[in-house]
Amino acid sequence: MMDFIQQNTTYVVMAVLGIWIVWKRIVAPKLSGVKSMSSGDYLKFREEPHVLIDVRSSDEWASGHAPSALHLPLRELLQRKDEIDKDVPIIVLCASGNRSMLAATALAKQGFAPVYNFSGGMGAWKSTGLPIKMNH
Repeated sequence: MMDFIQQNTTYVVMAVLGIWIVWKRIVAPKLSGVKSMSSGDYLKFREEPHVLIDVRSSDEWASGHAPSALHLPLRELLQRKDEIDKDVPIIVLCASGNRSMLAATALAKQGFAPVYNFSGGMGAWKSTGLPIKMNH
């Protein structure tokens, strides 16, 4: 077995990395109760009652954000969770989808439901042509 691993280190590392990515992006969120929402899904969903939470930093927020978003930076999220309406679905947004997944998972563990992670973050938001508000 060790000979196989030594001779195929690159493939073993790639396989482990692939499994880890699938776990973090697909399996773990499903276990936590977090659902994924694409920008296309949001286009259909945006007229429904919901809370859109942006967990990016203040500098990122100031550079452009969704006009209807509630700004709760990731590091403040759980301390400020009382600001979140529990009676509607929650959609969490960040720059790329990684911090929002952490935030969505934390909210789901706190009993919020349903909670969605906005896949692709602000990059996907912008590329879909969804509105952006700039702070000057």
